[in-house]
Amino acid sequence: MPYDNLKEKFNDVKRQHNIMALVGNGFDIQALSDIGAPSDTRYESFFHYLKYRRFSPDSHIFKEMELLLSEGKTNWCDVEFAIESLLTRRETSPEKLSEDLGKIQREFANFLNQVVTPDILTNLGESSMKNKWAITSLMKFLGDIRNATDFGRIRFPRRMKHCHAINFQFINFNFTTLLDDFIYLDQKQFDPHPYEHSDRNATFYANPREHKTFSYRLEEYKKDIHDAWFKIYLACNIVHPHGILYTPRSLLFGIDETTGPAERFSKPYWSQNELRYKDLFPKTDLFIIFGCSLGHTDRWWWRSIADALLKETEDQEKPELILYWRKGSKEAQLTAENLRSRFAKAAGLGSDQKVQKMLASQIHVVLYDDSTMDRVWLNTRAFEFNQTAHFYVTAKPDDAMQKAGAVPSPRVLPPPPFWPPKAS
Repeated sequence: MPYDNLKEKFNDVKRQHNIMALVGNGFDIQALSDIGAPSDTRYESFFHYLKYRRFSPDSHIFKEMELLLSEGKTNWCDVEFAIESLLTRRETSPEKLSEDLGKIQREFANFLNQVVTPDILTNLGESSMKNKWAITSLMKFLGDIRNATDFGRIRFPRRMKHCHAINFQFINFNFTTLLDDFIYLDQKQFDPHPYEHSDRNATFYANPREHKTFSYRLEEYKKDIHDAWFKIYLACNIVHPHGILYTPRSLLFGIDETTGPAERFSKPYWSQNELRYKDLFPKTDLFIIFGCSLGHTDRWWWRSIADALLKETEDQEKPELILYWRKGSKEAQLTAENLRSRFAKAAGLGSDQKVQKMLASQIHVVLYDDSTMDRVWLNTRAFEFNQTAHFYVTAKPDDAMQKAGAVPSPRVLPPPPFWPPKAS
């Protein structure tokens, strides 16, 4: 599955820039929370749903899930690690494990259909359209690099010029279509043919915060400008490598690539990663990871990104990674350096000098938490972009808190769902 060649689809593309955006369950949790959904897609919520449904107590996977929760492990990658552990310990046959996995798959599809209802999708889509979340995410995400020194290290904006093209390829690890709904370029925020004499269709902001560490000089101007924007060509595509809710039997739970009998439980095997996605990585200029736990069960993806980052090429043409990370309650001291090392570990990299140099120069980290209201990329909280002052402001926070000058507190999620099953 190579990137589309946009030079063949538009009239005057001078250069194409490919961006691969990998999005995990953190986006779904954020979106459901911010639009006021009664539940979310967390591992704990699904477990409680299974408990309420009196799910088969003899399921080895269900027992392992209960054990993991008792140990404080709450990520989906922990559940998939449980599958790997069961295979390694050989406490159950592959046939029985496959049967248990099929039952979990069916129940998870039923669970998601009750969490992500048509009303929720409609509300999210309308909010994206009203606030122009999709086009803002795609065209102004570089504003998330707040520090001028950090921004000065990024090569990507320095490659941009008028008549260039940006091709976004979203890798949606979620089974739901919340991201698809959010990022859809509807008629209110995107016009595919806005000009009479040009087929360019978007404006990319290379330096939304006007950092002085970045400057650009147009041919007709004699001085450098920091407010760099370019009329470009925009294209966007989304794939679900692990399956999609509309086809319940497509949902993939499992482990990273392996060999032998365990291969039948490998996500890269069933999603045909090598055949369908491998060709994308060498042609990617910028990777963006958002809402992912960097679990080892998705190591194929992290290693493929690392291989692309480490390939030999001219310095200014080196691909880069923007890694978003929501800091949890126990991660107050987490640093960008810590997160780069975490990515390297997830990708199976060593700590040699070449790797460390790559980590420092090609991986750019955006740390945020629930009080960070001015994030641009995939933000499901209402905000407006002030194109005159070039900064981000939150849209209509709580009146009392606004008068007090305080930051709105994060939403507190309700307990996991205990809805009754639909009557037969």
